Amino acid sequence: MCKKIRYAVSALLCLMPFGTASAATHHLPSKPQTVHRSVLSPAFKPVLKIKSGDTVVIDTVSHGGLTTGDPVKFFAADGVAERDVLKDAVDIAKIPFDKSFGGHVLTGPIQIEDAEPGDMLEIRIKAVKPRVHYGVNNAGSGGAAPDMFPKGVRGSKTIKYDSKTGMAQFAPGITFPLRPFLGIMAVAPLKAIPSRAPGLYGGNLDFQKLQAGSTLYLPILVKGGLFVAGDPHASQGDGEVSGNALESSMQATLDFVLHKGQGKTMTMPLVEDKENFYILGMDPDLDKALANAIKETVKFLGAKYGLTPQDAYSLCSTAIDFGLAEAVDLNLVMYGKVPKSYFAKKTPYWR
Repeated sequence: MCKKIRYAVSALLCLMPFGTASAATHHLPSKPQTVHRSVLSPAFKPVLKIKSGDTVVIDTVSHGGLTTGDPVKFFAADGVAERDVLKDAVDIAKIPFDKSFGGHVLTGPIQIEDAEPGDMLEIRIKAVKPRVHYGVNNAGSGGAAPDMFPKGVRGSKTIKYDSKTGMAQFAPGITFPLRPFLGIMAVAPLKAIPSRAPGLYGGNLDFQKLQAGSTLYLPILVKGGLFVAGDPHASQGDGEVSGNALESSMQATLDFVLHKGQGKTMTMPLVEDKENFYILGMDPDLDKALANAIKETVKFLGAKYGLTPQDAYSLCSTAIDFGLAEAVDLNLVMYGKVPKSYFAKKTPYWR
């Protein structure tokens, strides 16, 4: 049995998943009846109910090109044929929404059976695959360098890519590899809020490490969890500095595992992959976000590996890399990358 822990993540990988005996696979399409826009809320009724251990193949639609209300016309200007514009996107573009809250398209909510406040939800990201061969990036005034261009300057760029080769054609002679992931994965917060700022509930983390093969851990805050996903990206550099990424519709395959009682002491989402733990810190001030990431990493190292606060702080300075997840979403996100290879203590990982 796992020893009692003071910090939930210290025993993540010795926890037994709750209710996995009858795992099933579901498909959740993105259509007007299964999406909402721009808001995270505990008031939305679930569009799918699952059990711990189930897999959901979830369709997501990018808000890129939808704000005009006519994505066919928008993409035609960059040579995208009408047949290559998702019907989902055309239908969803007609849904009214509060533009002051942003434009995210969120598929869900998904209710997890027996999920209660204080539990922890483990989301295993099995696959993230493009649904189209293009995406949109906007660059102009705003973003992390808001005074680079005159106020009001906004340039939209459609970038095409090849899903088979995994390469984007940015411009003649300029290519880069795709890094598909979901910018938003969230459980419902305690009250309705705009979807732009991330928080304890997850949300608009825009953390490009959340690609296939990684895991996101979130504390359950309301009954049923009410998980949503959206803001899909084909690629993004750390920081998302122009204010958005390569915004492109994706289909994600996610496994959901509920851990009873293990979210009570979580103070931040946690990310893991085969090689590393990623410890997050957030704040509207980037310096404070870094300080919070350091403090969270010190707590993690103490809880999981038994380091004193002084030794953990020393390790942070001598061996742990700290990076920028996003610098544009009101609540900014820094992270500490903790390589598992540094430690003799090994724990299994699903991948």
